[in-house]
Amino acid sequence: MNPDAAVLLLLLRLGTGGGLIVHGYPKVKGGRAGAGKWMASMGIPAFTADLATLIEFFGGVFLVVGLLTPLVGLFVAIFFGSIILMKRSKMKAVFQTTEQGKATYEVDLLYMLLGLVFLFLGAGTLSIDHLVGI
Repeated sequence: MNPDAAVLLLLLRLGTGGGLIVHGYPKVKGGRAGAGKWMASMGIPAFTADLATLIEFFGGVFLVVGLLTPLVGLFVAIFFGSIILMKRSKMKAVFQTTEQGKATYEVDLLYMLLGLVFLFLGAGTLSIDHLVGI
């Protein structure tokens, strides 16, 4: 592997994990009920707000430190893949638009692809995974 890959994977983990933490933190601080109601209004079980909290906040923390990275990558890829399917079927989302208020899935696709990167490449040498031999 390219010697710079460890630094690149670290930067990808920090950016992706940080973004996930920012999205999950409001749910950790008590916003799960509101997220659950919104999901229920879309015909999705409200408990999925708890799953979103786990994957976004705690998955983000695990990515930042590089712990169980392939497993977190799998969960992130599945989670955001399901969000894309939900947005396309329930919200008639498009990939990208300039139309105000129209749902898109561009960012969700990027997170899904980053999850696949971590699933297949792991955390790299600058991680807890590497220190403990995962």
